[in-house]
Amino acid sequence: MNSLKVLLSGILLIIMAGAFKPVFAQQEPDGEVLLNFNYPAVGNVYLNGVFFGDVAFLPLGEVLSLLYIPTERTPSGKGLKGAYPFKNDIWSIDPVTNQLTIKGKSETLEADKYYLGELDLFLHPDYFQRIFGITFTINTYALSVSMKSDFTLPVEERRKREAIRKQLQQRSSQGALAAPMLYDRERKALSLGVLDYNVNYTATNLGNNLGMSFNAGMEFLGGDLQGNYVGNVNNRNLLNNFSGLRWRYVLPGGMTPEKNVGLASISAGQISTTSFTNSANLVGISVTNNPVIPRLDLDVFVIDGTTVPDSEVELLIGGQLVDFTRADEVGYYRFNAPVTYGTVRLSTRIYTPQGEVIMQDRQIQVPFTFLPKGFVGYNIQAGLPQFTLDSLGTSLATHADISYGISNALTVRAGADQGEIFGEKSIYPVFGLSARLFQQYLLNVDALPDRYYRANASVFYADNTSINAQFTEYNPNSAFNFRGQTRDANLNVFYPFKIAGKFSGFRATGERIWFNTGLGVNNYQLDFNTQINRVILRFNYRGGARGFVSDPENPAQNQFGLFTSSLTYTLPRSPGIPVYVRGLFLRGQFRYSTLFDRGESVSFLLSQTLFKNGRFTLGYDKELLRNLSQFQVGFLYDFNSLRTSTQFSKRTKGYAFQQGFSGSVAYDPAGGALIPSNRDQITRSGATVRLFVDTNENGVYDEGEEVVPAKAVRLDRSANILIGSDGILRITQLQSYWKYRLDIDVAALPNPNLAPKLKSFSFVAEPNRFRQIDIPLYQTGIIDGFVLIEKNGVQQGQGGLRLELKREGDSEPFEILRTFSDGSFYAYGLLPGRYMLRVDAKQLEFMQVESVPGELEFEIKALADGDYLEGLNLVLVKKE
Repeated sequence: MNSLKVLLSGILLIIMAGAFKPVFAQQEPDGEVLLNFNYPAVGNVYLNGVFFGDVAFLPLGEVLSLLYIPTERTPSGKGLKGAYPFKNDIWSIDPVTNQLTIKGKSETLEADKYYLGELDLFLHPDYFQRIFGITFTINTYALSVSMKSDFTLPVEERRKREAIRKQLQQRSSQGALAAPMLYDRERKALSLGVLDYNVNYTATNLGNNLGMSFNAGMEFLGGDLQGNYVGNVNNRNLLNNFSGLRWRYVLPGGMTPEKNVGLASISAGQISTTSFTNSANLVGISVTNNPVIPRLDLDVFVIDGTTVPDSEVELLIGGQLVDFTRADEVGYYRFNAPVTYGTVRLSTRIYTPQGEVIMQDRQIQVPFTFLPKGFVGYNIQAGLPQFTLDSLGTSLATHADISYGISNALTVRAGADQGEIFGEKSIYPVFGLSARLFQQYLLNVDALPDRYYRANASVFYADNTSINAQFTEYNPNSAFNFRGQTRDANLNVFYPFKIAGKFSGFRATGERIWFNTGLGVNNYQLDFNTQINRVILRFNYRGGARGFVSDPENPAQNQFGLFTSSLTYTLPRSPGIPVYVRGLFLRGQFRYSTLFDRGESVSFLLSQTLFKNGRFTLGYDKELLRNLSQFQVGFLYDFNSLRTSTQFSKRTKGYAFQQGFSGSVAYDPAGGALIPSNRDQITRSGATVRLFVDTNENGVYDEGEEVVPAKAVRLDRSANILIGSDGILRITQLQSYWKYRLDIDVAALPNPNLAPKLKSFSFVAEPNRFRQIDIPLYQTGIIDGFVLIEKNGVQQGQGGLRLELKREGDSEPFEILRTFSDGSFYAYGLLPGRYMLRVDAKQLEFMQVESVPGELEFEIKALADGDYLEGLNLVLVKKE
């Protein structure tokens, strides 16, 4: 019996030895060493390596962990599996079953290409190349490892995300510390401003014509004043008029959109009523509490959800990262996203621990008709009606409206028009509401008794699908019902999709109009567009009836049907294409009348950029129904000071030549001269920024002081910044009354030792004029000193210490200084301001000493020759 047990035990041991041969019966390595691995996205680390001859096997789990390549354990518990570099590239390595899977294909794992150690599975470098596209090079003499990857590694993408998030946190912390307002609103009784102009000369076979338009703006009595002059010379006769002459005084509350103020602005001159439907032109006065700066934020929208636990979740608004978090242990995440006016695209981007990226989008629309909860807005206008440019009424006309935000998703409004210009009745009331339902559905209702009632609903989905519907019920006796309608309804649907990976779209529009004659018409339009390589195709069909159908015997009167097809092609700007045709734009269009069953017109257009700032166009149009044709050639060029356009057209009967010049000039207070520009500037603002070396240290620019020519400023909003030949920066296309943050880029200054007192400050853009901003620069400061340690009553220099240098008000040091062997230290390039210097607390604790004083405070003064502080000494004494 005992002999039988021994025999069975022996057989069992043989079977087990055979089953676990890969684990226990493998060749032992010649040696195990630590290899130095240095990769930019990983840093400098050490890897365990095992050598078989002169080949180093590397640890699979450790390498993939460092590179953030997601893995899972195989059923045996000894191998790893996953998907890399793409979702369908399945891989698996199992040393127990000797199975290897590469991109979904199985094969045998070669016994001499792996080693199963106590802590990891070591692989031959060839497998890293075959499976992951990673090439390792081992230097056996330096015991180091270098790496090259055929794909962008997850650790690199992670580092990029972390860098972007760090910038986001820095911007948030900078935003929390508001830049001081150095240049607030400065009202002036009279200040020269800007003049926009447009001059157009036309010569045809029938005669010549000269058209002129001048729009001027300035500051007058603390407000912005502007007006427009239009002149036309035809057959030596001059026709001209003035329009839009208006003065507006904006109170401080008009520049704070986040507040609900009692009065924002007062306007006088040629104004228009803010009626919901029919705006009337008046010569009079207007008051409102609505800010001149648009409100940006309306509400806070909660975005939450569940995903894979420990996933990284990013929130993007309009494609820009605004916040990030990590899902908790059950996978829940939550954001509070600010909802702004306009169309807001909210996206969440989820990075799971397995390396999968999940995108979720949603779209929210917030029209400017909405008011924040509890806000009240009003408009009041009164004056004499202006029927034509030189004709005024004699009876007073008034308008008033008021809006109230019941909630951030519901705004109600009411108003009234009074005066003969609005109709026969003495008062015409108006009521309405705007609502946002389920975050993305919009409903707008306008009730105008004795005129009409209108409801509009719309939705805009995250995939850009949009639906808009409107219904109107008219009062047939209303003076505003010009076409004799009783009601109308329309529907607009847009649906995007992809064809062969390219974005395409289909739009359908339908309209139904009922007339008081009992007749009605249907109008509809169908659009389809798609892209094939670089060719964009569009097809459009419009059908229905034009105008008013009044003849019951001929209900098909004014019917039309028009099919339009167009093709556009843009040449790429790749180096292999001749430079003169790179980016060439070509378009062809054909229109076919289904009513007449024949072609209606055909046209061709060629457009090409020339000399960087110019554009050349060449076109041909042919009206097939009337057998008329037109050939045209044109050239537009943007100079820095103006824009010029030239066009010649040759028609079947006659010709036309046009030459136009447009642009603007603005008064520059810094140089006392007129500054030309190729863009309109009325209702806009500008600034002249002068960087100078403040030699006499009085903080203002004095004649003879050195102007520093450098484009070394940045704004927190978009603008045009140009540097003139005099070294002065001129910023244009600013929004009047807006507050801007200006940051000075010290690294962009030509002298690295120059710096301002403040690196950031705010200013208000003045209306219709340039404001002057002078920024004094000074030489940066230098400090030096010693760190001494007291031993046996004798002080001696202590080298190798870390010193933390912080600016006043900062929580973290901006620079770490090191003491030399004699205990000395120094720092240069310090901006003017107050600082604090101390020894690293961890080093003090390790040395069991304390610093006297604990913190050294000092100030770098703004001096033309720079401030130099010496003798900044710290003494280390043993703790008692």
